[in-house]
Amino acid sequence: MSQVSFRPARVFAMQLLYAMEITGATAGESLPGILEAQPLHDEQKKYGMKLVDLVQAHREELDEEIKAATVHWEIDRMAKLDRIIVRIAMVELLYVPDIPMKVALSEAVQVAGKYSTDNSGSFVNGILAGFMQKRGIVVQPSKKDK
Repeated sequence: MSQVSFRPARVFAMQLLYAMEITGATAGESLPGILEAQPLHDEQKKYGMKLVDLVQAHREELDEEIKAATVHWEIDRMAKLDRIIVRIAMVELLYVPDIPMKVALSEAVQVAGKYSTDNSGSFVNGILAGFMQKRGIVVQPSKKDK
């Protein structure tokens, strides 16, 4: 059995959250257009919706964490996509224990680099590093890193 990649699920979650933020529409109202643009396997769709639900449920907490991790930088000045990508990574780090931390971090940096600005990958990496340091979250090295 082949392993399903969850990057499309993260991109789907990013697109759906972005559409909701820009238009003020609900997830249900925005969902058909996003699904039409990016067909997903059922597992990917389920995981993407889990991320959307977690971000919505914890948005205030996540934004407070972002503010704390971005000293001298107003959250409203951040690119919307960067903020959404950071929120997704934070919910994976905090609320999805079966996703390795290294994977959540790497995916956030790569998605930001592909879909946002030229500097977004390093910006997102810096915010998440500050968040993890503040929270005392340590990425355990994998067997191949040892």
